[in-house]
Amino acid sequence: MWQELINVLLKLIETYDNLFILNENKRKAIVEIDMHNLDKIVNEEQKIVNKIVFIEAERRGILKKMAEKDPLINQLSNSKTLTAFCPQEYKEKFSIANTKLSMSVKKVTDINDANRLLMRGALTAINLNINSISQLKADPNYKGNGNQGFSPHREELDFKV
Repeated sequence: MWQELINVLLKLIETYDNLFILNENKRKAIVEIDMHNLDKIVNEEQKIVNKIVFIEAERRGILKKMAEKDPLINQLSNSKTLTAFCPQEYKEKFSIANTKLSMSVKKVTDINDANRLLMRGALTAINLNINSISQLKADPNYKGNGNQGFSPHREELDFKV
């Protein structure tokens, strides 16, 4: 069962690495404001996230089987706990796979955070353009019904010197 668990971890690493590559492409689409490509990337991203959910369910299933044999292991056991119970013949592979998985998840998390900031900046730029074109001020937040709020753009100039 340990080899099965290692194989699942390797699948997770590969999937997170694919998600990272997709997020690099997403960054390019955001910077270029290529909404058509961004839409495709978001759809592909959802497929990969669904695959991660499926693989995680597989991992929990393996841990459940392992827990039936060893009551100190459960579906929520972390890598340190599992490493302590891992047979010596699998310990190194298991440890390496966990380290690589942690690094892959961190890379994806970091690029997601950066993409979120870029997206927020792009939306701010779009709002500024809308404001200048329409002479309306686009409110920075959406209303409860999900619509963008607008208010008249008033320039209050102080002519006092």
